[in-house]
Amino acid sequence: MKQQNTAVRTHANEMIDHYFIEGVYYSRKDLQHGRLRVTTDSSDAQVAASNSPTEIDAVIQALCEYQFTTAGSKSHTSALEFHPDQSKPYTFRFVGVLVVHDYVFYVFPKFVKPTHGPHSKFIEPSPAARAFMRQIIDACNHYRKRTASGTDDIGISTHTTTNNVNIAELYRALLADYVRDGVYRTTMRVWEHNGNGNIDWERTLNRVDPYFTQQGAPIYADYWTRGRAVDEEALVRRIQLAWVAYAAQQFDASGLLVDVLGFPRALCSASRELPTDIGGTNFLRTALIRARNREFSTRNRTLINMLLLLVDTNEQQRLDSQHAVTHLGTAPFHTVWEDICSELFSNTELDEVREKSKPLWRMQTGTDNAYAEITANNQLIPDVIHTMKNPTGEPGGMVIIDAKYYTPEHDAQSISGQPGTYDVVKEYFYQLIADIALQSHGRVLANAFMFPAPIVIENGDDPIPCTIQGSVRIDALGRYMLQQIDKNDSERTLLPIVYAQLNPKAAFRAYIDSHDREHFDSSAILSELIRYSQN
Repeated sequence: MKQQNTAVRTHANEMIDHYFIEGVYYSRKDLQHGRLRVTTDSSDAQVAASNSPTEIDAVIQALCEYQFTTAGSKSHTSALEFHPDQSKPYTFRFVGVLVVHDYVFYVFPKFVKPTHGPHSKFIEPSPAARAFMRQIIDACNHYRKRTASGTDDIGISTHTTTNNVNIAELYRALLADYVRDGVYRTTMRVWEHNGNGNIDWERTLNRVDPYFTQQGAPIYADYWTRGRAVDEEALVRRIQLAWVAYAAQQFDASGLLVDVLGFPRALCSASRELPTDIGGTNFLRTALIRARNREFSTRNRTLINMLLLLVDTNEQQRLDSQHAVTHLGTAPFHTVWEDICSELFSNTELDEVREKSKPLWRMQTGTDNAYAEITANNQLIPDVIHTMKNPTGEPGGMVIIDAKYYTPEHDAQSISGQPGTYDVVKEYFYQLIADIALQSHGRVLANAFMFPAPIVIENGDDPIPCTIQGSVRIDALGRYMLQQIDKNDSERTLLPIVYAQLNPKAAFRAYIDSHDREHFDSSAILSELIRYSQN
């Protein structure tokens, strides 16, 4: 009873009623649980979130219109999807945190189980949940860096009519810059004629004619002094600190600053000024552009560019605007899962596989019955091919892994939510093409689907990094005899595809942090896949 009372008291102190799960169906009423109950002012006192709450219908419309696209793809993913044929018609297609005025939606990946069992659809707010959300956002940021995407979402961009800049990510980048590199200090140097700074003798000797004493010693009545552009530096610093404090206050009011982003609350008091207290948009913009034109430091130019983006952002794009959406995270999340598996397991370039598996079309040209051979692009490339090494260091066979962002469920009679027949056939194709294109690497020893293992946040960390749940095969294709690599090679058939589940928490840690990566034993996981395939 004491533990239950503690849980109730802890939940009463939370800013939001419930957290959400990607892909789960929610009603309009369910989504109202994302509204902030309290916010935090500068004295850390809890006050009402808003005297005029944003209408949930406007929030829903904004989320449905807020879309993501991945570089190189023409398809779009909405943050929230509407299904008119469902009684609970809304599903999140995004993972991370979405902010719309006084609504903050924590959306966890589909493999996270609800707090109160299978009939629930929410995750209970808690420090542990926010800590895991921090890990998720760190993974999204790492993915963005690996794919050369910037803070303005060049690689995973937001395309809506009202929001071209992701302000939350811009705020996060500004705070990270300040924590890492501190206040703005210019590297610019200015020269003054007969000024109060240190004399620049090289400039003085080159530009000033001296007087000479009777003994022939030169005397310089005029001289050049060198110093920093102090006034301009101070102004840029004021603008920086005002935005740092404002950004930190916005995150703190949404409960994101400390638990999710890991920034100290002291950032909220970095300045007592608002950016608008320093000057209007034109004044701030002119000052920042003038400073940037004189800067050679990469860090300082990057910082000034961020400040210019913030100054240029209109009122509808700020965190406190009525219907503008901003986010920390990404959509679709399956691209992040695929990159995690590639980073943790892949050690073989796929260019040769890509080239040798392209379709070759032989088409009539229309003249003299001539034919032309046309190569088409091939999208059927596995996420991972890992070449094992034998004791002498030579290639000793391959393991194929296809990252699958699915959450299958099964019992003794049925399975649901699994990859389709097309995916299974595609996995067989991967083995066939690897055998042909990478013969020097040895034969394929294992072929696997790698799913994220389901987790319950409050259960803590599972020490097992990967578990094997079974396999899948197509009987007719399973009897297909593969070519022999050499005369000593025994008869071989297409391997069953292993159903493996990777621990997401362990995978995220290894993906994000190089120290944790050293403790992630990918070799043991690969060996287990091979062992299971050979039985």
